[in-house]
Amino acid sequence: MRSPWRWLALAVVVALVAGGSLYAVRLAQERAADRSAGWLHSLDEVQGVWVSRTGFTYDGSTPWTRPVTVTVDGDELRFDVGCNRMSATVTVEDHRLRSEQGVVTTEIGCPPDVAATEAWLMALVADRAQVQLKGSTQGPMFSLDTNAGWIGFLRR
Repeated sequence: MRSPWRWLALAVVVALVAGGSLYAVRLAQERAADRSAGWLHSLDEVQGVWVSRTGFTYDGSTPWTRPVTVTVDGDELRFDVGCNRMSATVTVEDHRLRSEQGVVTTEIGCPPDVAATEAWLMALVADRAQVQLKGSTQGPMFSLDTNAGWIGFLRR
């Protein structure tokens, strides 16, 4: 008579453990999909000045030879490569930058390497770059990523 109760108790324990495990896995997957990638829903977490020396284009070239500075001030991004003043008023929708007017810039004649970097940055905004905040060995890294390439910024 004892045997049926033991089997029933064992079945209940196995069902509870399996159900709890499935719940924990599902919860971890939901959190990983939203947070581990560091996707940003707004620019609130990245306010301030950031400097980059890392990044690449997907064709394998590197379009800049000097640091790129981006200042995030409210909903405005200001880029400084050392020549023109560049800014864009943006929102973040579905983890991507959105700018109605694109990048506004002065039109000073710049050296070719600087002009190429400025054009590439304007393309990142126009291509609705994905925005992320991830950890790196040097601290938090704010990054912009599109089909044109990727650039990562460290807090200054």
